[in-house]
Amino acid sequence: MTCRILILEDVPLDVELMEREIRRAGIEFISETADNEEDFIRAIDEFRPDVILADHSLPSFDGLSALSIARERCPWVPFIFVSGKIGEEFAVEALKAGATDYVLKSNFSKVPIAIKRAIREIEKEQELERTRQSLIESNWQLREAQKIGRIGSWQWDIDSDTLSCSDEALRILGIPRDEFSGSIHEMVSRIHPDERRTFNDSIRSLSSFEGEYRILRDDGSTSSVLLRAEVLRDSEGNPKSLIGIKQDITEDKRIRESLEASIREKEFLLSEIHHRVKNNLQLISSLLRLQSRYIEDERSLEIFMECQNRVKSIALVHEKLYGSGDMMVVNLAEYIEELLSELRNMCRGRDTVFRTELDEVRVGINTAVSIGLIVNELVTNAINHGIDSHGEVRITLSVSDGRGTLVVADNGCGLPQDFEVSDSPGFGLKLVNFMLRRVNGSVVAENRDGAVFTVTFDAGGE
Repeated sequence: MTCRILILEDVPLDVELMEREIRRAGIEFISETADNEEDFIRAIDEFRPDVILADHSLPSFDGLSALSIARERCPWVPFIFVSGKIGEEFAVEALKAGATDYVLKSNFSKVPIAIKRAIREIEKEQELERTRQSLIESNWQLREAQKIGRIGSWQWDIDSDTLSCSDEALRILGIPRDEFSGSIHEMVSRIHPDERRTFNDSIRSLSSFEGEYRILRDDGSTSSVLLRAEVLRDSEGNPKSLIGIKQDITEDKRIRESLEASIREKEFLLSEIHHRVKNNLQLISSLLRLQSRYIEDERSLEIFMECQNRVKSIALVHEKLYGSGDMMVVNLAEYIEELLSELRNMCRGRDTVFRTELDEVRVGINTAVSIGLIVNELVTNAINHGIDSHGEVRITLSVSDGRGTLVVADNGCGLPQDFEVSDSPGFGLKLVNFMLRRVNGSVVAENRDGAVFTVTFDAGGE
């Protein structure tokens, strides 16, 4: 980097001697000389020096006047007096006025040293100024970020018992900056009386804590604040201070409470829907039962009973949803157990055994209805067509990697040799195939000491 040096001097030989010493010191420079006020001001404005070397006395101008002009027009430029004679009184006056250094003309070799020292100092000052500006900008960004996030910072020094708070922290507490004395009591006193003791105990425990508290404002209103603190310790592990944040969560809490109220309302409405659907389906089932009393044909009566069971299986899903905490999910194992309790009524007067091994599987309402109807059809078929009066029906349910497996087996006479489940003429198995398409499922029928139906389905569906 080339140094631009402005020399205020009226003796050309002195200028030459100074430049020679500067050059010998290895400093790359260009220079301009002035010997009066007009040329000096013009050089400052046009030449824009990095360093000024000035004699303290010239025929029509003087160094102190030049220093005053330089301090006004380029205060960041080092100003070094180079004079034949500088008394102690003048040197003190010059330094107080803002001069960087002074050198006697009898020792020109010191001029480069003074220049280098001045440049280093100005570079340090510039770096400090950049750092200061960066800190100012960072602090401004932090303050703005705290305002946007409604988060304030605070620190309590344990030894001095003093509290420091950011502007946003004081805003959250409702304390004007000019009224804040730096006492931890000021923060404690703003906590709602019902929660003040808990908060004070947390502070005095000298340990990390987190909690939601209500803040009392001067107008009598309250706000909700999340307070969090961590412990800073000294080299010996002793608590030194608590540092933490305050976050105004009043609006967030209001929104959360509003959403929770809305969810509760929707859950109530959904529960009522399931309740009413269940009641209506039970009404339909009762009507079918009443209507069946007027049917004399055995086959027609059997069809009516099967329809009644199908309606009951769907009603049972809504009953399970109405009584559960989750209005959209059914415990399939519990549902099948209750469904089998209804189907046992078909076995009155018979020594029929139901054996179950059901894993906990939670599914959506559509899957539950589909599997319920499939269980109803397969178990009904086993009772009516598979086993005799001393038969056994086995139902197992398991799930792996999102796929459910349902097995309905009996120890009856088995299936016909040419039986095809996908091409069965009966309505029941046609309904099974239709329900399987709803749950992305499939069924395999085989004879293994009786009929065995293995159903696989998507357990993660709705």
